Amino acid sequence: MRVEQTQVFPDAREVVWERLLDFGVLERTLPGIEELERLDDDTLKLRVRVTVPAVTGAYEGTVRVAERIPVDRYTLSGDAKGRLGWLRGDADFTLVDNPEGTAVTAVMDFRTGGALSGVGQRLMQAIAKGMVRDYFVAFQRELPSGQGAPEMVSRPRRGIWQRIRAWLRRLVAREKTTN
Repeated sequence: MRVEQTQVFPDAREVVWERLLDFGVLERTLPGIEELERLDDDTLKLRVRVTVPAVTGAYEGTVRVAERIPVDRYTLSGDAKGRLGWLRGDADFTLVDNPEGTAVTAVMDFRTGGALSGVGQRLMQAIAKGMVRDYFVAFQRELPSGQGAPEMVSRPRRGIWQRIRAWLRRLVAREKTTN
């Protein structure tokens, strides 16, 4: 599965780069982080709690900086396992100067297994896209331009979690009518 999202931050590329690779910032901004432990300069052990219907649970794994080209791009590779299955993937972050500051594009390619793969690609993509959006919102607050700033990203007219719940209700209703 693939998810791509771009966000523009009104800060210099060097500042955004520095904060993106700061594991302390990652711990404060990544949705659901319960524990983050540095194993070495490029690798983290993490525990994440996801509270989304159909995938709720704790997942443990590792994330490492697999490739880095200073102030231009880097790649995170990771894997995690939980009661409902596993997830493996890469996230490429590209930074580009923009008239309004720095544009950061996150492209995630990931695979799931176990019960997670039964959730469906569209739902998993929606969950991942919502988590990236929430990460960017929290990350903005870590930048000099966002200190004390309110949320900078407008919410969709109908929130991701409401869409997921509605989709699950339709799925359950369809299952009941076919049984």
